[in-house]
This record gives sequence, C-alpha cells and structure tokens, in this order.
Amino acid sequence: MDITKRLEALAAMPRNWRVTTHYADGATHHHDTHTAPQAENFAIGERRKIGRDLISRETGETVRVVSVTIGKI
Repeated sequence: MDITKRLEALAAMPRNWRVTTHYADGATHHHDTHTAPQAENFAIGERRKIGRDLISRETGETVRVVSVTIGKI
C-alpha cells in the first residue's frame, strides 16, 4: 500500500472521540480524533495548559484554560 492510499484510508475513518477544552470565559474548543489513544495523547498536551493564561487566537484577549474532557461522539 502506498502512502497516498494509506492517508486517504485514514482520512475516511470516522472520528469517534472528542477532546473539549473549556475556558474561564465560557468558550470551548474541540478536537475530534479517530481513536481513544489519539484523544488521550491530544488531551495530555491540552491538560498542560490548565491554569495558564493564554492569548486567544480569535480575540487577542487573555484566556485561562479551566478543564479538558474526553468523550465519545
């Protein structure tokens, strides 16, 4: 199997897991993944941000990450 077919097959797989990041101002962002281990790996990076002040890409304002959740879609 060549790489193009492999990437197309991966892209066609359903995304069944969602990592949701909750901010102090009430905003949320989500990231959908194919498998539970992928979701957990993404959530590890997001959890490192809990309690930190970040700059919002949308508004440029300072936002604080409150929690990160993983759930099946």
